[in-house]
Amino acid sequence: MKKKILAAILAFALAFTCYAPAFAEGETAAPAADYDGVPFVLVRGMEFGGLIYKQGTDEERNCLGEIKAGELIKALSKGIASGVFHRDFDRFTDVIIDYVEGIMGLMACDEKGNSKYDVTVPNYPLSIANYPELENPGDENELGILKAASERYGAENVYYYRYDWRLDPFAHADAINNLINQALEDSGKSKVNLVCCSMGGIETLSYIYKYGAEKLNRVMFMSSTFYGTHVTTDVLRGMVEIDPFNLYTFAYQNVGGGNRAVKFLFDVLYKTKVFDGVCRLANEALIPKLKDKVYADFLKPVFGTMPSVWALVLEDGYDEAIEYMFGGEEEKYADFIALTEEYQVLASKKEEVLKEAEAGGVSICVVSSYNSACIPVYPGGGCNGDAVLEADRMLGGAVVAKLGSTLGDDYAAADPARLSPDKVVDLSPVIFPETTWAISGSPHVACSYGSDYNEFLFWAVDFDGDISVNSSEKYPQFMLSSKNQELRIP
Repeated sequence: MKKKILAAILAFALAFTCYAPAFAEGETAAPAADYDGVPFVLVRGMEFGGLIYKQGTDEERNCLGEIKAGELIKALSKGIASGVFHRDFDRFTDVIIDYVEGIMGLMACDEKGNSKYDVTVPNYPLSIANYPELENPGDENELGILKAASERYGAENVYYYRYDWRLDPFAHADAINNLINQALEDSGKSKVNLVCCSMGGIETLSYIYKYGAEKLNRVMFMSSTFYGTHVTTDVLRGMVEIDPFNLYTFAYQNVGGGNRAVKFLFDVLYKTKVFDGVCRLANEALIPKLKDKVYADFLKPVFGTMPSVWALVLEDGYDEAIEYMFGGEEEKYADFIALTEEYQVLASKKEEVLKEAEAGGVSICVVSSYNSACIPVYPGGGCNGDAVLEADRMLGGAVVAKLGSTLGDDYAAADPARLSPDKVVDLSPVIFPETTWAISGSPHVACSYGSDYNEFLFWAVDFDGDISVNSSEKYPQFMLSSKNQELRIP
């Protein structure tokens, strides 16, 4: 059963290859109903549910198949029976990979990075006032942001970039440019405020790289991929391993849900080395036997040629990733490899591009959570993050202690004011130390409608003048979040 989990979790790992004093002087209240400020543009993150197969036909359905308990049990039973009867473990693996591919296979891209199947995403090239389905979009994450923005600014001043997250970020840059131009034409303004979430970070960086930042007033990177990710880099290099402590922490946080009885059970299993045994079995017996087949039959054909995934690969792992995924087939994948090389140019220039935007008058803010476990199937799975991505990358180059530990009492930050009170995060080296917020305990993206986190986001978006982590006593550089996204000062 753990074999199926390797295929499924690696895929999701790539996909994933959230009270204080009153407002200080200079802060802004919620805009009035007759809002006359700059338009608001939201670039959402990865959205599995947004991919539609053969839209508008009798075959229309969600690209991501539904996981049904009965079908899963049937597939597992068939795989076990086939493996036992033929005494061939590969037969079991084949059945499980076929099942997982049936769930996710329609998301595959071809050798050039284009969608292999007829897949589209509902999009909104005008303000959201033109789309009745967005009148009450929802309360969670990006939809919570969209709902609050519509109430604050009026739907006619809010624009929503929803897109096929698998595809070329440079093509998305073109679409973002068109949407911004539409917002400026509609409003008569010369700039927009832009919030980008998760995968939207690399799309926004691509836009700034390609079109410049003259049309931007303030940019908010929320739990964003603008600085790349460890998970894509490690998994595309074939670096798959499970660490006992990482597995224990991830299991407790995501299965236990904070329940004391469950924590006690996991504590016992960890202290008695049960997690060590499970990881040893996986790392020494299971993964070596399964990895090549899982990559060849599933990960490579489904996720391996998604442009967006490669746009997140870190520079120091790129060559190794290309060799692992396409070694011996460079000619077949030549066009796609050339595309990935363009992303590496973008990655090498990200700080230059963003600093130039800031120097040109764009206010750039970075917000990320930490103190949650990442998926524990790659070396970076021990990174401190928000259960989806790694905090050091989302924060723009921070030094972050491994989950469950601190940087130590003897650790000396270059700027002591940038060291979190819990001594877990040092923001001294980040690209924007004056406008980067680290929030302990909040989920990925967060910003649920009506939450403190949502209010913090819009406080930052609407702040009049030069914003910084010192602009408000209510919203200092380091904050704590409850499960309900209530923010407080550590």
